[in-house]
Amino acid sequence: MFEKGRIEIIVVDSNSPDNTRKIAKKYADQVLDLKDRGVSKARNVGAQQAKGELLLFLDADTILGSGFIAEIYETFADSNVVCVVGTMGGLERFGAVDTLFKFLHYGLVNCVSALTAHLGFPFFPTVCCACRKSVFNRVGGFDEDLAVAEDLVFSLKMGRIGKCLVSKRAKVSTSLRRVRKNGRMKNYYIYFRNYFKVFVLNKKPWIRDFPHTSEI
Repeated sequence: MFEKGRIEIIVVDSNSPDNTRKIAKKYADQVLDLKDRGVSKARNVGAQQAKGELLLFLDADTILGSGFIAEIYETFADSNVVCVVGTMGGLERFGAVDTLFKFLHYGLVNCVSALTAHLGFPFFPTVCCACRKSVFNRVGGFDEDLAVAEDLVFSLKMGRIGKCLVSKRAKVSTSLRRVRKNGRMKNYYIYFRNYFKVFVLNKKPWIRDFPHTSEI
């Protein structure tokens, strides 16, 4: 469907302590070395360098399902659509208890994304999030002052401009490594405490940055 050169791959490495940059240079069109930590800044820098009108943000530990890009691309045939996320599932294979948790965790995330999009205030994780660059620039990209909830704030801003959707046919597998290493309850506590501060108290989150998973 896509001719060579029509898809541009940009990897923004936010000061990783491993061999990310060396490996990425074998496959990416551009590898940007960002000295500052922060996922919002990394995404914004990558978006600024991108030449295309459609942007697709992917987390480093996320694998695309077959036909993912084609499904996302076709969704933008509707000119009213400004933002689309895929449907997430777990990457790793676990025992029975962890497999159940994985199913419930991503089931909840996918349901919240679909329901809030339907109601007009999309709460989208940016594990696999696509948008129109023109609208991305219009809303100012991701808030670089937020280490948590930056993706939800971004999708809410996009939802004020146009239609935001969840594609059930565009599937990805993503890692639960942070949840497992940080602990399920502690991880949820970190997120929801910060969500409360951002959306209810209208304050900046108390956490400045998540540690690398290798540091957890």
